[in-house]
Amino acid sequence: MYMEGYVSCVHLLEHQETAQDTRGVSSSAERWTYSTGRFKNGAVGLCNIGVTCCLNPLLQTLYMNRDFTDILCGIETPDTSVPPEGRLPHELLALFEEMQNRKEDAVPPYRILRCLQMLNVNLFVQYEAADLFLTLWSLLLKQMPQPHLEHDLWTFFMPQELSGENKSFCPQCREKTASLKGTRLLSQPRTLTIHLKRISLRKSSRLQKINRTLSFPPSLDLSEVLDPEHLPEQQQAQGPYKYRLFAVVAHSGTASFGHYCAYINSSKDKKWYCFNDSSVCKVSWDDVKCTFGNTSFHWGVTACLLVYVRAEAE
Repeated sequence: MYMEGYVSCVHLLEHQETAQDTRGVSSSAERWTYSTGRFKNGAVGLCNIGVTCCLNPLLQTLYMNRDFTDILCGIETPDTSVPPEGRLPHELLALFEEMQNRKEDAVPPYRILRCLQMLNVNLFVQYEAADLFLTLWSLLLKQMPQPHLEHDLWTFFMPQELSGENKSFCPQCREKTASLKGTRLLSQPRTLTIHLKRISLRKSSRLQKINRTLSFPPSLDLSEVLDPEHLPEQQQAQGPYKYRLFAVVAHSGTASFGHYCAYINSSKDKKWYCFNDSSVCKVSWDDVKCTFGNTSFHWGVTACLLVYVRAEAE
């Protein structure tokens, strides 16, 4: 699974399915209806104010994920002792509530940008989507009260051979011996995010975009692509490990200059939509497949982040 231009790592987000606490920011505790906006599924654009072309697709992916918004809606209002930079989850919830109730085509995310700036997130540099996504998750995990989000696990399924000082010590032969290091799932995640490595650093120290074609399925069964030893021991008999593709964050342009958008499958109507900053439009699965990549079209749109959600979680 670890090849240049292909999957470099799998980000697994797991949270407990516990009862939600009383909402402190929003006035109602029920799930959002996602029935507003031009498409009647809550879809609304985000204004690009010059620094957010990478951030906007990630925010849209979180906003359209009902599992995540259910968790976010359960957080309590912080007391006055919490500084502004410690209110990222609440600012995110405030933005999503504005998007949920907005009648215009797009919302400006000023407050969330201000909060990220206070957290020393540089918004004036070119990010790879996966790097900014990890930064955003790390900040949320530090500030989200337990048990809303409990684990942030980067799992590498391909065993790695240890060498040098990393070799394990054998007490019988009294020498360091080469060994394999690997990780398996502790439990079945509700959301599975796969990073496709599209940016490579060449020997010339120049960044280069990898446009190699890589197809990905609309549905995924982990039991068919992973060895049983990589699956949770307690849940191997439970299954199924079936997921559906929920979102694709795609990049167009070169390694040093480009633009991001998100293709998201709405939980409301099961239709695909393209979120391109302020613009939101309905697309087909064939449009999503155009992000597979093409080595002969170096400026084309290529998928760099895939988000799958557990099928039975719907």
